[in-house]
Amino acid sequence: MTRFLVFLTMSYTAGIVLGRYIPLIAAICLAGGAAAWAIWHLRSQRQGLSALIPLLLLFIAAGSLAFNLAVNKVSGNVQDYHEQQCTLVGMVANEPLWHDDRVVFPLELDRVIVRGEERAAAGTVRATLYFNDGAAPALSYGQQISVRGLLLVPRGKRNPGGFDYGAFLQTRGMAAAFYGEARSLEVYGFSADLSPFRRISLELRERMTALLRAQLPPAAGGLLVAILLGERHALEPAVEEAVRRTGVAHMLSVSGLHVALLAAMLFLLCNRLGVKGWPACLFIIFFLFAYAYITGMEPATLRSFVMIALGLFALCLGRRQDLPTAVAAAALVTLIYNPLLLFQTGLQLSYAATISLVTFAAPLQQALLKTLARLPLARFSPYLQGQVAALTAVTVAAQVGTLPIIAYTFKEISLVALPANILILPVMALLLGAGLIAAILGLVVPLFAFLPMLVAYPLLAYTLWLTETLGALSFAAMPVLPPRLLEISIYYMILILIVWRGKELPRFFLAFAHYLRLKARPFHFIAATMLLLALPAGWWGLLPAVAQRPLEVVFLDVGQGDAIFIRTPGGQNILLDGGGRPAFQEEIERVGRLVVVPYLEYRRVRELDMVIISHPHEDHYGGLLAVLDKIPARLLVTNKHEVDEASYLRLLDLVAEKEIPHLFLERGDRLSLEDHLWMEVLNPPSLLFTGTGSDENNNSLVLRLHHRAVSFLLTGDIENEAALWMLAEDLLPPSNVLKVPHHGGYMASFADLLGAVDPQVAVIPVGRNTFGHPHPHILELLEAREIEYYRSDRHGAVTIYSDGSTWETETMLIFGTQ
Repeated sequence: MTRFLVFLTMSYTAGIVLGRYIPLIAAICLAGGAAAWAIWHLRSQRQGLSALIPLLLLFIAAGSLAFNLAVNKVSGNVQDYHEQQCTLVGMVANEPLWHDDRVVFPLELDRVIVRGEERAAAGTVRATLYFNDGAAPALSYGQQISVRGLLLVPRGKRNPGGFDYGAFLQTRGMAAAFYGEARSLEVYGFSADLSPFRRISLELRERMTALLRAQLPPAAGGLLVAILLGERHALEPAVEEAVRRTGVAHMLSVSGLHVALLAAMLFLLCNRLGVKGWPACLFIIFFLFAYAYITGMEPATLRSFVMIALGLFALCLGRRQDLPTAVAAAALVTLIYNPLLLFQTGLQLSYAATISLVTFAAPLQQALLKTLARLPLARFSPYLQGQVAALTAVTVAAQVGTLPIIAYTFKEISLVALPANILILPVMALLLGAGLIAAILGLVVPLFAFLPMLVAYPLLAYTLWLTETLGALSFAAMPVLPPRLLEISIYYMILILIVWRGKELPRFFLAFAHYLRLKARPFHFIAATMLLLALPAGWWGLLPAVAQRPLEVVFLDVGQGDAIFIRTPGGQNILLDGGGRPAFQEEIERVGRLVVVPYLEYRRVRELDMVIISHPHEDHYGGLLAVLDKIPARLLVTNKHEVDEASYLRLLDLVAEKEIPHLFLERGDRLSLEDHLWMEVLNPPSLLFTGTGSDENNNSLVLRLHHRAVSFLLTGDIENEAALWMLAEDLLPPSNVLKVPHHGGYMASFADLLGAVDPQVAVIPVGRNTFGHPHPHILELLEAREIEYYRSDRHGAVTIYSDGSTWETETMLIFGTQ
């Protein structure tokens, strides 16, 4: 079987993925069984595919075991302190990421102090420190610190298409989240656990950073520091935005491209100095490793370093260089070093781009050369013709390989990435060389850095001008709906079929294809090409929707708040409330940005037909600030209750700015949505409630959604006064599904309300709170009447489907699993 290492690496990678879904004990048993089987086959001297299968299984088991061991190492005993105010003592385990009002970094724990008692602690947490007073703390990698705040073990995915924060932290080597104030921070210098080599590298990095930023204007200095050392926080916000929109972020932060360019320069230097063979090989490898180590051993730099080192060894040994084997070896070394890197976007983009370059760059370059040769002007400059073909082929191949990952991660695709990369790539080698020479010379004699800086500054100015000019174009970046994992898998499978075209499968899969006797025909290629074009169309929301489907009513888990998504049989999208946070907690739109918008994107909602606010409380409208900023809406519906809360007025200003029509509803109004589907308004009355315990709650819109013979009663946050009024006016007819009012808060008339509505299903949107919601009395009444009820704090999102005569309920979580 050709390229044996490729299949071993694929098996090890598959094992890491499997490790996310099986416990450590199962991974150990799998590894033991696979090892026994491999040894038995080895002793029986079997050959061929039957001998390979146990070895592949052994690598799958090894990957699974490696993942579980890595997770256990970073988890430690952190979960013992969930939801506790405590003081953490530990080491900053990576470079902090700076934002306007906070800094985020991994903190490797030594001790924890809870209620004055100091305890040993192990594990790593993602620490977020806020500095609202504007004074950013002095913080860097390797420092020993202590800080006070709240430690939380994140919950898993609780809404369809939602963000699994727990899994995100786990795959980045962190077990919990920690939130504190920067004013409680104490710094004790470099940690004693930091190795001497790492300490030296950090000191060199700090000196280089200070030198480069001191020699150049702020924008240019920050850009050069980002290019050479990967410190993205050095970029000015406007520059970082332009870099993102133009699709050249991989060039302007340390990546495999930088290592490759540096290796080429070192190789050229050795040739000019007459240093060849093993001395040149070892010199280049040492220099590249030092550079990768100083810049933090990021996945892309580690991949490039291993591939180049293997290539140099092959050159010195007189062996044939094989790119697929080199890619597989680099991936195996990287994932043995840290299996959790597999789930990081940096590694995924790096290997997707590399494999795509290996597969597509050469054929694309040949095709472009043939095309350019037919153009009259191209014949006058064969060199330029070759350069344009090479640059275009490399850029297109990399973009093709990384397109779905970029769309999934960043939810936008740059439309100017091709010209931006073609125009910036030629100056990168000179810019990297000048910057590195300036940094190294500056460490010895700062004055010597002046001449290389004279070379670097015009190149930096050109790069800044180009990225800012292209990034400012209105069409520079197109937002997309994130592709689903199945669509990403189909995309890459189609790429394989397109390259194959009935003649040749890419070498990664040649052996399997030969073993399975696979053959492709011309119509396979045509169908694959059409599917490949259809997938991005779906990401842009351009594919037609299914004509008829059941009514969906989705009670999203937004914590202590309400957000109900309704998709009608005809495809209308309606959002009733959007969750939110109390104003005193700041960022009231956070729930909308992190929960509601991702859900709507997952459901491919490009426009909301109607947005309804039941009443003006932050836990119902706060998230809509993020929703309406991102997703267009055709109509806003509210009650007539007026408030002068700054955040609510900001929402109304946003509605006016977006030119969204605003409709006020009261008792007796009716909204006809589709045939056999309508809403009737049961509350508030024309004369709004005043003088009650909470006028805002009692004036909530109470809506009864009818779909043929099935009805939903959506009650907002009404309290006892509104419930008594509706009971007295006989406004609460029987309904199949009841949204329990006010998150299950106590209501004296709730028994009477249940008697009138007589629901078969009840849903309680509720989260962590200090109000005692849901009240035990409410739960007792539901249980006494044998009403099936669901709580978002225990079941996650609750979805009810109805065809108009029956309904079925689906929950995101099985109660008790999370």
